[in-house]
Amino acid sequence: MVAETASAATKVGGGSQAIKNAEDLRTMLRQAELAIAAARGSGPEAMLELLHTFDAVEEAVPRLEREYGVDLKPERTRMETLENIVSSKAVRVVREAGAARLAAEREKVHAGPEEWWWSLDRVVAARRQAMFRRWATRGAVIAGLLLVLLLAYQFFLAPSPEQQALTAALSDGEAALLGGDLQAAQRDFDQALALSPNDPEVHLYAGAVAEQLGEEAKAREQFAEAQRLLDDPARYHASLALVYYRMASGGLDVLARAEEEALAGVRANDKSAIAHFALASVYELQGKMIEAIQEFEVTSTLSTEPQLTVLARMRMGMLMQSGGAAGTPTEASSQ
Repeated sequence: MVAETASAATKVGGGSQAIKNAEDLRTMLRQAELAIAAARGSGPEAMLELLHTFDAVEEAVPRLEREYGVDLKPERTRMETLENIVSSKAVRVVREAGAARLAAEREKVHAGPEEWWWSLDRVVAARRQAMFRRWATRGAVIAGLLLVLLLAYQFFLAPSPEQQALTAALSDGEAALLGGDLQAAQRDFDQALALSPNDPEVHLYAGAVAEQLGEEAKAREQFAEAQRLLDDPARYHASLALVYYRMASGGLDVLARAEEEALAGVRANDKSAIAHFALASVYELQGKMIEAIQEFEVTSTLSTEPQLTVLARMRMGMLMQSGGAAGTPTEASSQ
């Protein structure tokens, strides 16, 4: 959310201190929208300039409102949307900017926790650990800021070399998976398994990739180990459904498998909030917006995890605002 107080002027970089009026502000927002749309392959300079733009807008909005007595609510909304998109593309932004360059620039601008975009490398590391407890998909882009706040306390805890290696393997595996390179994804997840053999998430990803490569025996082995570690049939099926959901979001033809596992989770325990959340996520990707809204509502009613409750309500609200509750249920889109 756009800050209510102005940031220190020294944090505004990249020539972005030229925001002198509302027209300048709208121009800069448009440049930022174009930059994030063209993020792939843009390189470190473009990504760092985008983050400096965030600093500039955060400083400019309250200042312009104060100086000119204008209401910049539309511009605030555009900025919040940009923040959600950048948070959802954290892996891409970090890869383009380079973790070392990002860390160096963060020190240079003396970014605090409120300037979360300068800590996206830390967000990526923390997000992997909390994924199955808080939310399951990077496709849930609107929860990025919420997740950052929930994980803020971890930002300044330096991970061990082993944890850094695990995070790198998982991030690389996810990027390869979303890019359609299953062989590379398998190598990365196998490396992650060697580093963290008791992590059910890693076993689920390794099994799902092996399945896509036709290695049925390995897939069954990995799924069985994940089921043993989770020791909860509903959570196992829901977690696997969310893995397939993420893969389907990247273009792989596994949406039917995601629905199958989500329904299995609900059948295993119809009071399982995470199972209903997985089913809601699948319905949303299929275009079944009414069913998705209903399942998000069930999730928020059943959940005893505050993060999951808030996330379900946010996604339900976004669908309702976008018109998802109008009309009749749509047919599932072909994937």
